Parts: sequence; structure tokens; C-alpha cells
Amino acid sequence: MSPEANSFGVLRLLMATFVLISHSYLYAAGTDAAEPLQPWLGRSLGEYAVQVFFILSGVLVAQSFDRSRSILNFAAARVLRIFPALIVCVAVTAFVLGPMVSRLTVGEYFADIGLYAYVAKTLALTTGAAPLPGVFETLPYAGYVNSSLWTLKYEVLCYVILAALGVAGLFEERWRKLAIAGLAVLVGTVTLGLPAEAEAYGFSDNLRYFIVFFFSGVLAYIARRHLIIHGAALAPLAVLFVCLAKTPLAEISAALFLGYAALWLATKALGLLRAVCNKFDASYGIYIFAGPTQQTLLWLMPGLPPVWLSLVAFAIVLPTAIVSWIVIEKPAMKLRSLITARLRKREPVAPLPAT
Repeated sequence: MSPEANSFGVLRLLMATFVLISHSYLYAAGTDAAEPLQPWLGRSLGEYAVQVFFILSGVLVAQSFDRSRSILNFAAARVLRIFPALIVCVAVTAFVLGPMVSRLTVGEYFADIGLYAYVAKTLALTTGAAPLPGVFETLPYAGYVNSSLWTLKYEVLCYVILAALGVAGLFEERWRKLAIAGLAVLVGTVTLGLPAEAEAYGFSDNLRYFIVFFFSGVLAYIARRHLIIHGAALAPLAVLFVCLAKTPLAEISAALFLGYAALWLATKALGLLRAVCNKFDASYGIYIFAGPTQQTLLWLMPGLPPVWLSLVAFAIVLPTAIVSWIVIEKPAMKLRSLITARLRKREPVAPLPAT
């Protein structure tokens, strides 16, 4: 589980890049049906990449809770990991990019209540589909500014559920076997009965969908002493994944195959790439900055093919994400101990018993 001994950072970078590539087809065509994997497996490359994101998040966030054993410390870590870069992304998108690409005048743009609704709704994680006034209205994926952000709400809800289970004793050694069995049942049953089409998913359906992947990662972490990672297991899991892709067991088979494949790849050294990704974690920055960049490129160059859109967007977003890590994300994470120490000082102290 030590960063020097795994390649989780490389996998996160790869998954963020896959989301960017997948969204290039979505933004360029206005529909995810244009994405090559969608007709074949029923899910796009970006959706599978997000599934792996949630699996890896389950592994790493479970480790974070297990090490902290403090709700305050855990909550501070999660807030500092998500919100500082998100606040900057939303602010730059809304107050710098927005007025530049909007069909409205600058005065009309800043006077429109939709601008402030976008900021409030996006930072509250209520939606990833909030529009900005007059922005990207004529593009194929009209009105969407940053569609990737819709998953963050479910990421945070998974954190909350994990914290509740952690307080209840999920990570206690004496409950280890019971925790493994309980999580296995959860992962194996939580998505049964989901609507056949993702477009029909409601809030609870989406939450169940993401729970299966996040808690697959949590299960892998808790059962890590018993896991055997071997490449030979990938072939039968891959067959199972393809055969069940369009069935009610699609999410379970995807969690098994993609989760196991991610753990197997994480055992590979990958040389310099691992060292670079451990030093500069650009994955989150790519994820949150890619959407506005891709839509802006299509606004500037209508009809840009998805392949070129992916290449040009990645060339812009990667350095942006690295700067975000160096300037925003890494410094923010270092504030955790300071914030938790100050919050603890404000906690009321119980009076000493009378002697």
C-alpha cells in the first residue's frame, strides 16, 4: 500500500486520460452513442474509467480512514482533496472563461442569476449539468460546461457511508471476517434490480451503481492479506465481463474484472512513470479541467474530430493539472494537521468531576 510499492498513481492518470478521450466523442457528437465502446459493451470508455476511479478510491480512502482513526482528520483530508482545486476550477470557468465565450455581453453575463446559480450548484455538488449564461449553447453537447463533475456528489456520499461503517467498527481486527463477508454481500447485491438503461437511473440508482465499485475497493483493502494477485486470473474474469456486459450482472462483473485488473497493474513497477506520477498527481486536475477545455476548443474550432480534440485538450490540460497539483492540491493537503488541531482546540472540554 506504500506509494513507492504500487502504481495506483499511474492508473489514476490513465483513467483520467480515458475520461478525457471518451468525452471528446461525447462533446464532438453530442451523444455518448458516438463513443466506440458504447454500442459493443453498453458502457463507454469514460464510464469504465470512472468505475476504476471509484475502485481505486475505495482502496485508498479505506486506507486513509484506517490510518487516521479520527472522523475529524478523515473529513479534513477528504474536503482538502476535493474542494480547493474544484473551487479554483469553478471560479476560473465561471468568472474568466465564461464571459469570454458567452454570447452575452460582459455586463449581461455578470448580471445573469444563472452565473451565480452555476457556482452555487456546482460547488454544492448538486449537479454537473448546471449551465452558464449564453455559454456553449450552439455546440453539439449544448449547454454543458463540465459534465465530469456530476460524479463528485456520489464520491462524497461513499466517503460518508465509509465513515459511518468505520465508526461502527468496519476496520476493527476482531470484526475482520464479518466485515469481509458483509462487504462481499453488499457488492454482490447492491446493483441488482437497477434499470436496464442508465438514462433511467434516479439518485438512488446512481448511488447504488457507484457503491458497488467504491466498496469493491474497500473490500479489497480489508481483505488485502488474503488476496492473491496473478495475471492468469484476468482471462476468465475478462470473459465473464464481456459475456455479462449487457445483463443485470454487468456492474458486478465489471467490478470483479476491472478491480482485479487494476490491482494487478498496480503491482507493476512501470519505472520512471510511477515515480513521476507519485510526485505529480495530475489525475484529479485532468478530470475537473478537461470538460471546459474541450468545449472551448470546439467553440473555437467547430467540427474538430474527437481524436484531435483529445490530443489538443490533453496537451493543454496536463500542464494545467500539474500546476494545480503543485500550487493548489498538494499545499491544501498539507493543511490537514493544522486545521484538525485548531478544530480540536474549539471542542468543549468536559468539566472535571468534583473531588
